Amino acid sequence: MAEVARLAGVSSTTVSHVLNQTRRVSPETEELVLQAVARTGYRNNLAARALAIQSTDTVGVAMSVVTNPYFGELVRDIERVLRHAGYTMIVADTNDDPVVEVDVIDHLLARRVSGLIVSPLEGNAELTEGMSKLLDDGFPLLFLDRRSTLPGDQVYSECVDSIYHLTAHLAAQGHRRIGYVQGNLNTMSAQDRLTGYRKAISELGLDNDPLLVIAGESAARVTEQRVVAHLTTVDKPATALVVSNNQMTLGTMRAIRQCRLRVPRDIALICYDDFEWADLFDPQITAMAQDAATLATTAVDLLLARIKTPDRQPQAVALPTEFHHRDSCGCGRRKHRGSAK
Repeated sequence: MAEVARLAGVSSTTVSHVLNQTRRVSPETEELVLQAVARTGYRNNLAARALAIQSTDTVGVAMSVVTNPYFGELVRDIERVLRHAGYTMIVADTNDDPVVEVDVIDHLLARRVSGLIVSPLEGNAELTEGMSKLLDDGFPLLFLDRRSTLPGDQVYSECVDSIYHLTAHLAAQGHRRIGYVQGNLNTMSAQDRLTGYRKAISELGLDNDPLLVIAGESAARVTEQRVVAHLTTVDKPATALVVSNNQMTLGTMRAIRQCRLRVPRDIALICYDDFEWADLFDPQITAMAQDAATLATTAVDLLLARIKTPDRQPQAVALPTEFHHRDSCGCGRRKHRGSAK
């Protein structure tokens, strides 16, 4: 920052105001600062900022809250546990975008939070570097819902065996062409769930066809379009689908309806992630449920322990899921289209 200030002919304070938009400066001065930033390649150091300010009894939460109801449920439970512990919470929506996630973490640190709970994305060097520096400098940072490759505290639901179980359940009903609706692979949870599906396909001797993997990108609209394309253009489409999150389940249901198919008569459906209204569908949706309340409680407990004892060893907690057996998998119904004799 000092080098940027020298090149621009301004104070370090002015550089800070330009970069953080904390006070208006003249357009000419702003342009000088931005040119100096470009020349030096300067980036805000999240760890340094966190250490340079005095923290408060506030915890920042960065995750994709608005677009995913599951995260909304998690945030509600986190706030309840934090409030009971005497902390307040600031939530920032990452929109599942790594660039946005860097920005919101920076802003949360500027609010002098005592710790951070983040649902991390992978594949962005700046984001990984920033969070790695926070951990190296002892800042209380916890990864929630999505496993991270960084050595920090983390709490998430078990994924690999859960998806394996869902796939095996459909195989037990005679399905061999089991499709998989895949989430955004920028998250470790999506990668782990895909691993569970591939493990089941290999070990159970099911059809190993790349066309059976549908890239839903963790978005309902994208999923709807791509499931429709699969069901209408593939010569031998899936007779059953494993959907790997709740948003994509909604898109899949719309796609099946658009193709004038019925669950489970024409195609069986099973999903990872349960939601409050899953049993309101007809048929009711068979799902692997995560325990949001336990995830939130465990996460807050670990983060507060880190705040009190910064030097403790990082801990990773994988919580079990629960199989909610309903109707959409087609158990006990007449034989599925294309199923084995």
